[in-house]
Amino acid sequence: MPVPSREDYQRYIAAFNARDYAALEAFFTDDFVLENAGFAVRGKEAFRRFYAFFHAYCRETVRLCGYYPGQDGFVANVVIAFEGLQDLSAQVLAAHGYTGMAVVPQGARVEVEFLILYRVNAQGLIDHIKGAVWIPEPAPA
Repeated sequence: MPVPSREDYQRYIAAFNARDYAALEAFFTDDFVLENAGFAVRGKEAFRRFYAFFHAYCRETVRLCGYYPGQDGFVANVVIAFEGLQDLSAQVLAAHGYTGMAVVPQGARVEVEFLILYRVNAQGLIDHIKGAVWIPEPAPA
């Protein structure tokens, strides 16, 4: 099973940061699943709908810290900067079915570190994404 290379993943990140969803979708199977904060996005149409909603409220910028290929996929260690463009409240999230996500107030900027597991199929396309997140410990004063 061909696992995408680090360079492939860097192209994926560049497409994500540019909001080039068509380029991103070339990495996915038609029915891929993105598990995120207590809900799942299933398929390319749901992916486009979710990010059209979310990116209207929040700019995301991904920075790659580590890439770890495996047999059935890879893990990426990334830091994502979230910048509030409009107030994203718990009520707005709930109204769209994304109740597990954190609120991002307008003007706020938060960096969050993730380990994201990407499973790939026999053709090397991503069919499942899920991640673990944490807020890094503050640096000593």
